[in-house]
Amino acid sequence: MKKLTQKDFRILFSGLCCSRCKNEFTIDDLTEIRNENDIKICKLQCQKCNKDFGEIILNYNKKATKHSPLEIIDGPAPIDFDDVIEAHKFIKENL
Repeated sequence: MKKLTQKDFRILFSGLCCSRCKNEFTIDDLTEIRNENDIKICKLQCQKCNKDFGEIILNYNKKATKHSPLEIIDGPAPIDFDDVIEAHKFIKENL
């Protein structure tokens, strides 16, 4: 990635590591797929263990002098046993 500097990368990814091998990410783990102004769509894959994290979206302002570390945004909670029972009842009653 030409416009994202090594220093900015270290700051952005300082709080993140590979969930499989626990190594810190390097700029080589990031491959830019598309770039639209300050929005970068990239593929993140650990080069040490090859775990693929899929595509990530970075809002990277090239003019900013300081960047904040990235945070993990969790999705919804995984489904549990009760969710499966409710889905089964719904399907049984409505289909």
